[in-house]
Amino acid sequence: MENNIEGLVEMKNSFKIYALMTVKNEADIVIEALEHASLWADKIFVIDNNSSDSTFSLIREYANVNPKIIIWGQYGGAFYLGLRQVLFKDYREIAKEGDWWCRLDGDEFYIDDPRDFLSAIPDNFDHVYNASFQYYFTYDDYINEKNSLSSEISVLKRLEWYKCNHSEIRFVKHTNLICWPQLLEWPCNLRYPYSKRIRLKHYQYRSINQIDARLALRNAPDSGTSFTHEKVSVEQWYSKRKFTAPDSEELKLYRVVNNDDLTNSSDFKYNDEELPPVRPYNYKKKIRNFMINFYMSFMNKYFFKI
Repeated sequence: MENNIEGLVEMKNSFKIYALMTVKNEADIVIEALEHASLWADKIFVIDNNSSDSTFSLIREYANVNPKIIIWGQYGGAFYLGLRQVLFKDYREIAKEGDWWCRLDGDEFYIDDPRDFLSAIPDNFDHVYNASFQYYFTYDDYINEKNSLSSEISVLKRLEWYKCNHSEIRFVKHTNLICWPQLLEWPCNLRYPYSKRIRLKHYQYRSINQIDARLALRNAPDSGTSFTHEKVSVEQWYSKRKFTAPDSEELKLYRVVNNDDLTNSSDFKYNDEELPPVRPYNYKKKIRNFMINFYMSFMNKYFFKI
């Protein structure tokens, strides 16, 4: 009996996790992020969106000592949310039924171990939303950097204040009928979302120079149609996040956030009602998926192969 139970547990945990990372100008944090993700991902496929700092060279050096890192290369066009589909398309043959694809950014670290989290999900669920604990640059962080007190400290230890105010799909289960057309952010025939969200830390705003470069890059004329959360006025940036803007124009320039608007609790609890909703599998989606799955089953190999 015990051997049967152990066998079932082993089958449950036999899936692979393949992370899809797009990255641009994350030299100060990307290797730490890759090291952390390598603890749970079986492979990490990386596409560099034409970084102008040392990001790409650092990743290439790191890939020489970490066989889990697979570099697709560099993409010189404007970023778009479906860019990870390029990675999926070129490496999909590595996956088998029941494996998982992960959207991975170069500035995030999982609180929950994805392998343990995904192992606990019943088989009928095929995608998972995250609870993103977004770390912000506070006045103390600003002063410490101005006084050269924090430049050599890892961002994981240096930044302490966050707000959990974002959620999106982060893991998708692989099936033989998975349909992920070009330009789409995720496959178009997903079914049941898991109700519990996987928690991660997201470090978008890390230092004065990094914040300045980030905002300039995302507001540049060639930045594409993404980054709408950054393409707003300073006042809108604070109001959208329900933060009180500082009086100082310089502090606003670097998106400095008051501690009173954040928390530094080690519990990492989130409130579902404060996050974007987990979208249910409704009747309309069922009809759409029936048509997509019919195409993938009987027609895909004859026409436009997806």
